[in-house]
Amino acid sequence: MRRLSATSALVLAILAASAAAAAEWRLVPESSRILFETRQGAQRIEGGFARWTASIRFDPRDLAGSTVEVEVELASVFTGDVNRDKQALSAEFFDVARWPRARYRTLAFRARNDGVYEVEAELQMKGINRRLVHPARIEIEGERARAAGEVRLERRAFRFGEGPFDSDQVLAPEILVRFAIEAVRG
Repeated sequence: MRRLSATSALVLAILAASAAAAAEWRLVPESSRILFETRQGAQRIEGGFARWTASIRFDPRDLAGSTVEVEVELASVFTGDVNRDKQALSAEFFDVARWPRARYRTLAFRARNDGVYEVEAELQMKGINRRLVHPARIEIEGERARAAGEVRLERRAFRFGEGPFDSDQVLAPEILVRFAIEAVRG
């Protein structure tokens, strides 16, 4: 009887540990977006990325065990202008020949209010790692989750817009990145 109790206790401990682990989520690409906005001179530039992946593990009851990792194929940039898209791949901008991907990973989530979280993260682009802190609204309804937010990036921190473009009159000093992500449990 003692052996059955020890085994039962072990099984219960394993079940409790797995129930407490943050849930795995699968990205729904057709309803998820990573977009950006900046200015070139007086012109507003809007665009995004067509190819990217995300690994999502999130549970509002286990923020310490929650993580999000995103990998963006920078060559998939689109702005609605073929020449501008081609120029974005150059060494003065994304430098995709040397750095084809940008990587984002969360370091911590802190609950604020009404589904809003403060997210501490790290962004790696062009071989440069920078810590970021930004808000995100995360809503979970049954088996679906949605996350949305925005991050302001200082373009010079990532050597973006170098050479003849490195002027605030030519290219705005900030790039606003917006994300809207939908995922399903599992």
